[in-house]
Amino acid sequence: MTDQGRIRNAASGLVVRDEHVLLVHGDWPRPGTWWLPGGGQEAGETLAACAEREVFEETGVRVKSEELVVLREYIQANHPDGHRMLSGSGHRVDAMFRCRVLQEPAVLGGPVEDSVQLGVEWVALDKLAGLRTLPPCLPAVITDALAAGPGRGAAYLGDTYA
Repeated sequence: MTDQGRIRNAASGLVVRDEHVLLVHGDWPRPGTWWLPGGGQEAGETLAACAEREVFEETGVRVKSEELVVLREYIQANHPDGHRMLSGSGHRVDAMFRCRVLQEPAVLGGPVEDSVQLGVEWVALDKLAGLRTLPPCLPAVITDALAAGPGRGAAYLGDTYA
């Protein structure tokens, strides 16, 4: 069932170590797409805890959310060339948290990977620009967040897809 009028809150983790960012990939919404680990917030869960849970579920990496770096909305009706959301909602609010690695498994892969997820990798930051990402602006968002450094406060991107 779809609910285009429902707003879906979500959180993702920006996990960087040794000039590599933790990304998941799959063939949704198009083949060869990469995105940050993250997903929908559950009732009674803070957005920071949501990011920590989602990163673990999708990658097997345990993290601690340290600070909110980006808040972005995606209102599907405003982006005719954008993707359809898996949740069926028509409006998503994404909070991206800078995260610190607490524990990493010997082999990447989480216990509750998304149905569209094909894998997870540490991707070199200098390779981001050449990837198909969701959202398409993800390489610039990550670069800007890392350049700003800790303590700058969150950037609000508004309703953006490109």
